[in-house]
Amino acid sequence: MKLIPIYTQNFKERQNFTIFIDKQTNRPYKAYQKELSQKYFWIAFFPILALLRGIKDISPSISNLMVILFILCLVGIGIVSGMLFYKKFVYEELREIYFTEAEVKDYIERGEKVFKLEVSIALISFCIVLLLVYLFFVFKNIVFLIFMFFSMIFFIVYLCRLPLERIKLYI
Repeated sequence: MKLIPIYTQNFKERQNFTIFIDKQTNRPYKAYQKELSQKYFWIAFFPILALLRGIKDISPSISNLMVILFILCLVGIGIVSGMLFYKKFVYEELREIYFTEAEVKDYIERGEKVFKLEVSIALISFCIVLLLVYLFFVFKNIVFLIFMFFSMIFFIVYLCRLPLERIKLYI
């Protein structure tokens, strides 16, 4: 089953959801977005803060080739992590919903605004990744690589929401 996200509804007080279309059968599906609890945020916050404080003064003294290989490894790990995060933590169970053809087309039209926003976010996050790599090479501070890694995960999660079929749908 190849799903194309066509519409995402974001509520401030209620649970958000995304409507998908199956590419092969043209059936619509709905998946609620998982609500991440605050405990995960706090569990991750303090170790990351301690890590950043511990390595803020470390500056690598290895060759540029090794640095480039390390960055490429971080990018690869970031890509895999982003894809796993998207698959495991973004959506709850997928349910088939029953819409008429007109309702599906209406959701596709309404989803174009969300599509443009997601493309913008993906482009901005990619530019941030490039900027952080550049800042690392200028200042030789590992903190930039850590932020680059998390920015890469964020970029990949948004890239997963932009499959080629969805881009063709709106262009």
